[in-house]
Amino acid sequence: MTAPTSDLPLPIRRPEGVSPSRARPAVRGLYARLGLTPADLGAPLLVLPDDYTGDTPALPGAVPLARVETTVARWSAMGIRGVKLFALGHDRDARGSAALAAGNLMLRAITAARRATPDMALTTEVCGCSWTETGECILRVPDGRIDLDATHAYMGRMAIQHAEAGADVVSPTAMLDGSVHAVRTALDDHGLHDVGVNPNLAIHTTLYAPFKALMGTDPAAGHRRGLQLEPGRAERDTLVQARRWIAEGADSLTLQPVLTAADILVRLRADQEVPLVAYSTSGEWPALTALGIEGTVEYLAMLKRAGADHVLTFAAEQAAAYLGAHHG
Repeated sequence: MTAPTSDLPLPIRRPEGVSPSRARPAVRGLYARLGLTPADLGAPLLVLPDDYTGDTPALPGAVPLARVETTVARWSAMGIRGVKLFALGHDRDARGSAALAAGNLMLRAITAARRATPDMALTTEVCGCSWTETGECILRVPDGRIDLDATHAYMGRMAIQHAEAGADVVSPTAMLDGSVHAVRTALDDHGLHDVGVNPNLAIHTTLYAPFKALMGTDPAAGHRRGLQLEPGRAERDTLVQARRWIAEGADSLTLQPVLTAADILVRLRADQEVPLVAYSTSGEWPALTALGIEGTVEYLAMLKRAGADHVLTFAAEQAAAYLGAHHG
């Protein structure tokens, strides 16, 4: 029989609400877990030609080719373990031909980054948006429809070149059904079985704007919402697309942006066992700057806690420096 409520012991009142065990530094250290380390971080590297004459880039990691090697070496020394490379396209045409040309900016950037360190995980963007004259991710037939077969073949050839130049992982960026299968098959057919495929789960947002402005990837006509997830359905469609990408041969997945999709990251983690990359996109950088470094580190740690195995962020260098100074 349950004793009357009046006979139950009252909660012990602690002075100022402090637990005796938590008050002792040795015990706090015993229970503590590192929320974030530099090894959890990856940095976007936006590679510009050495003769770049545009506006001064406002994004960290936007560097001319000549600085790629020193930049990657510095990040590696700080404990950052991943870099995702993007290149400002050149010699653009309707078929994005320069993306497949020997010695293009992306291939030289991969070579320079690999020369800087053998230990950094290098991921590359496999997409037409930096190379087509329209800034589109895909190739089209004359009547305007997507040339699906040509786009798949194009992405596959690009992936092979990146892998042979030294990329560890290739990232099919356009969310085009069949693209992951095409890239995985192309790599396997060339004996590149150990190169990973990490497609995007990209939710439509304004938080890509600074990147698109700098890299010239905003479509000249229309938009690319048909190749992205709609925000209003993202909590459902992300899981559906993730399962499709895994079935097509993906080894890992990138969710972007995460500032407005932390809830989806949690759902995705519960649904998937593969490694997840949380991409804090370019539009988040001004907000993180205003938040300050301590708030930024708390935010990035939250993404790890929410299920990210790796956090790709423009704040990687600043966060790694802070973590090194306070947890070294």
